[in-house]
Amino acid sequence: MTNFVSPTAMHAFYVSVVFLAVQLGLGLRWPAMAATPGVERLPPPASQLQSVHPPRLQPPAVASDLIHPEDLSADNSSDVLHKLKSGNTVVGLKAPLGLIDLEAIAFAHNPTLAQSAADVSSANGRLIQSTLAPNPIAGYQGQEIGDEGSIGQQGFFVNQEFVRGRKRRLARAVGSREVALAQQNAAIQQLKVLNDVRCEHFNVLIATRAEILARDVHVLSQKKLDKTKNLYEKQLVHYHDVLKARIQAHTAHIAVGNARNRYLAAWRRLASLLGTPTLAPQPLKGDLQTISEPLQWGEIVQQTHARSPQLRRAHANVAWRQSLLAQAKTATNPNLLSVIGLAQDTATDDLIGNVQLGMPLPLYNKNQGTIQEAYAELRKAELDVDRTKLAIRSRLAATYEIYMNSWNEVNEYTNYILPDARAALESVVRGYEKQEFDMLSVIEAERTFAKANLAYIKSLQDLGITKIVIEGSLLVGSLRENLQATTPEMDIHFSPAFGPGVIPVETDPGG
Repeated sequence: MTNFVSPTAMHAFYVSVVFLAVQLGLGLRWPAMAATPGVERLPPPASQLQSVHPPRLQPPAVASDLIHPEDLSADNSSDVLHKLKSGNTVVGLKAPLGLIDLEAIAFAHNPTLAQSAADVSSANGRLIQSTLAPNPIAGYQGQEIGDEGSIGQQGFFVNQEFVRGRKRRLARAVGSREVALAQQNAAIQQLKVLNDVRCEHFNVLIATRAEILARDVHVLSQKKLDKTKNLYEKQLVHYHDVLKARIQAHTAHIAVGNARNRYLAAWRRLASLLGTPTLAPQPLKGDLQTISEPLQWGEIVQQTHARSPQLRRAHANVAWRQSLLAQAKTATNPNLLSVIGLAQDTATDDLIGNVQLGMPLPLYNKNQGTIQEAYAELRKAELDVDRTKLAIRSRLAATYEIYMNSWNEVNEYTNYILPDARAALESVVRGYEKQEFDMLSVIEAERTFAKANLAYIKSLQDLGITKIVIEGSLLVGSLRENLQATTPEMDIHFSPAFGPGVIPVETDPGG
């Protein structure tokens, strides 16, 4: 700094001020944001799967307040979302709800989807923040105050840091990759919600079918009790036969109550997934699907790897780590620091300029630790792609085993066991009326009939649930916490009959 400024020096000073001001203005402008890497969007909510009807129980069950799934084939969709948005209490719906209706309700009310959208918005916010230029610093400066009794040199200064070495562009790349990663997490959560809704929709249909079966068995037991009473009045059987028939009828009545409770539990789970816990039980449209040909292992492995959002997230994580490594390498390029000041010497009335330019010297800290960490994290991300493929294949193998076992069981029950069980029951009942069989034979035939039908429904449930899970890339558990976990593991969970179903439940739901 000098106390005397010549006209040439003042001219150079003003040129420097203008130049730095222009650079400052350019530095404060918002740069064009790089396009966020796109992610494959999920298809709209799926429609009903192609299927054939399973054999109905004959004769029809006693009249019930429930509607049989196969009787709900008419297309009578309504504006479900409009009816739901009537306040805190969800009103009852009259028209049968289809799978598409349930998916639409879940998309509007499931809180985890809003959480995923918030995560994407948060990543976008970090992208914006990372690309902003440093703020200038403006302030007062005073020097030589009190020199020869004067107030010295009074003025102001402006300090600006200029980012160098492509750091702003790399920051945009890092932010864009992070946004893409958040979008993939959102896509995973969306598919989890869809799969969970489809599973619980199927479980409600299964529970409805199980209740109809329980009512069937109860009607048969009641008819048997009435017939036994008539035979006792004619002194054709002993009174202990009446007692046995009465016990069997009461046991069947307990099964009806339990089946109703299972239906209500399945509906409540479905309502929770929809985000509408106060939704009252409603008739559902849908079929209990069986298929003529099973899914083939080679095809489902190839399809799952091709469309798995978990694999796409693993690849997005690799791209993000690559951009972080590039950013760490450029951090060694120091930024330019500039100071512009202007002051008036009160003793001489001279204007005095001050221009300073400088930058840190990377002598000791060359960001070598962060670069080493970025290399290691990139390698981990690359290996995680292979780990994800193997994990998917392993989980798919366990699920496919249950699927194929269920497919075999459903075919056997449909073609052989159920017809034989019904024929045996009808034969024993007719023989009992002619006193060719005793009460124990009738009870045993009735139990065989009930057990065969229960086992068939359970196999049908396992078949439908595992098919949904396989076609949904093995993603379930949308209401579990820790959505951002990166090392998922899954266990095969065997549930009670007609409960949540045999769903491969993730112990770590972020995968």
